[in-house]
Amino acid sequence: MKKVDFSELNQWIFEKKSHVDRTILRTKAPERKIRTRPRTADEIKILDDLCMKRWKKAEEEGKVKYLKERVWYYEFD
Repeated sequence: MKKVDFSELNQWIFEKKSHVDRTILRTKAPERKIRTRPRTADEIKILDDLCMKRWKKAEEEGKVKYLKERVWYYEFD
């Protein structure tokens, strides 16, 4: 088994890092990955609660304007 000094290992990683970073960036997909794992019931409930709280906060701050019964304007930050 070959013994490697930690400083040699760091030097080797540093030398290869820019090439590896370029390769990763070149092969990386530009769009967001599609979710394949279904959400658990707890996760769904938590996300729903967070969304409802964010909506109510936006209503209180006046960022939501109801234009018609089924049409509204939401001001993003």
